[in-house]
Amino acid sequence: MSPASPIAVRRAVPEDAASLVALRRTLFAETSLLLWEPAEFTSGAEDEARLIERFSERTNSLLLVALADQHMVGFLAAMGGERNRLRHSALIALGVLRAHWSKGAGSALLSEVVTWAPGAGIKRLELTVHTSNERALRLYRRHGFEVEGTRRCSLRVDGTYVDEYLMSLITGI
Repeated sequence: MSPASPIAVRRAVPEDAASLVALRRTLFAETSLLLWEPAEFTSGAEDEARLIERFSERTNSLLLVALADQHMVGFLAAMGGERNRLRHSALIALGVLRAHWSKGAGSALLSEVVTWAPGAGIKRLELTVHTSNERALRLYRRHGFEVEGTRRCSLRVDGTYVDEYLMSLITGI
């Protein structure tokens, strides 16, 4: 068995749009742990390129991609608040292909956003995660995130109501 490929993390650029759309479509189809259902995601490459540009223009937002053998295997979006009272806070969305779970992609993406946050004026990073998603909970806790509370019946997944934890990390600024 060959060793796992090292994970490279970098900012998304508009030229990544088609690959990012394909990645997101695959993610939404292979797991019910993310917010979107597969049929809801209708963005094309042009839409995604505009989204990447919007993230690039905002100093309190970041869109990262994780690559293994030059193939996109994950992404992390940190969406900074738009209102003055929320500009210090960013909401994180993270997705990694199932074939790359527990291979370092999620950890590499989180390390990058945690390092980036203080220099971008981000005091608070926050996210939500299904209460049953033990793998993700362990990952977030390893990076310093703490559970703030439970959002009861927050989502309806395959006809079943699902609770989520609200987690946050307060950065060093």
